[in-house]
Amino acid sequence: MEEELDVREALATGERLGELIVRIEHEDDLLRRVISYLDDDLWIVQKNAIISIMAVVEDRRELHEPLLRKLLVMIRKSEAVPLTLEIAKAIGRFSKTRPDLVRKAVPVIFANFRIGDPKIKVNMAYVLEEIMRQNPILLGNIVREIMGLLSSPDEMDRLAALNFISALGENKGRYVTPFLPRLFALLNEKDELVKVSTIETLSEIAVANPKLRKIIKSKLSEVQEGSELVMKTLQKGLTQIALAEASSGSSPSSP
Repeated sequence: MEEELDVREALATGERLGELIVRIEHEDDLLRRVISYLDDDLWIVQKNAIISIMAVVEDRRELHEPLLRKLLVMIRKSEAVPLTLEIAKAIGRFSKTRPDLVRKAVPVIFANFRIGDPKIKVNMAYVLEEIMRQNPILLGNIVREIMGLLSSPDEMDRLAALNFISALGENKGRYVTPFLPRLFALLNEKDELVKVSTIETLSEIAVANPKLRKIIKSKLSEVQEGSELVMKTLQKGLTQIALAEASSGSSPSSP
């Protein structure tokens, strides 16, 4: 009993977490106990349990499918942003190491994003962003879906789409190129928040993708007016692009 209390205390405080991870790598009973804390009442215990489990589970293939199922249940219920982010990161890692499992879950994740309540929608957006960062090929025809979100009258849909595109932009340029015409059009968006997010997204894409820098920089430079926030964001983006150009010597790489 004392050992069990110590395990929960380590998960609740984060202290001696490294020691716990070393132990569960070699003690199956203790690993199962930590897995049981995914159902704990405290989100911090759940979060540190995920961190611990994901540190040792890569070679334990028999645990991958049940763990992924558990994470998908947890993401629907999560109320704490730090826990939500940790769950999303874990699913993102599985999309890289076990694409066969995550591919089956993607339709359900996206359906929950489209029709879930506001909390579930936000939580699923975090998961989709992580998958886009780690293994965007799993998302299949997601381009069409994101295009639809970009054209939505709902501000939150457009902002979510911009976050998705930013995540895709961390990979090869070919994933974001289809969105560029629509993003350039959004530079004339009247909604300030959407306009600012569009500038940030284009700037991030330009920094990550040398072959797209010239056209993005040109389009951003055409923005001549806007609120103080818009112009401040624009200047920051152009500065980031200039620094990326200086760092790489403006030598393009494959998109």
